[in-house]
Amino acid sequence: MRDPGDADTNRDPQFVRRRVDEVVLLLQVDGELDIKSTDSLRSALDAAEREGNIVRIDAAGVSFVDSTALGVLLASAQRLSARGGRLELINVSPPVRRILDMTLIARTVHVIS
Repeated sequence: MRDPGDADTNRDPQFVRRRVDEVVLLLQVDGELDIKSTDSLRSALDAAEREGNIVRIDAAGVSFVDSTALGVLLASAQRLSARGGRLELINVSPPVRRILDMTLIARTVHVIS
């Protein structure tokens, strides 16, 4: 079980945005997506949504995701879908993929492992 006070495992996420092409914006995320990082995640996704119709999150560096972060991802996916876009997650680790599958988020967010 993860110890929330462990400085080695509890790290603030880093977000790096770059355009892939005229439609796709890649958001590289590294760290834990939890209640402490939801404001940063929401801001990064809001900015990415303004720049691309498809927001692709490279989640290779994501070590943990909680329900608050899942809610932010779901809201972003729904906004993008409403305008014909989509939210994609790539390079998802098996533990994070399991959470996405168990919560049925993978039905709305396109998960590409």
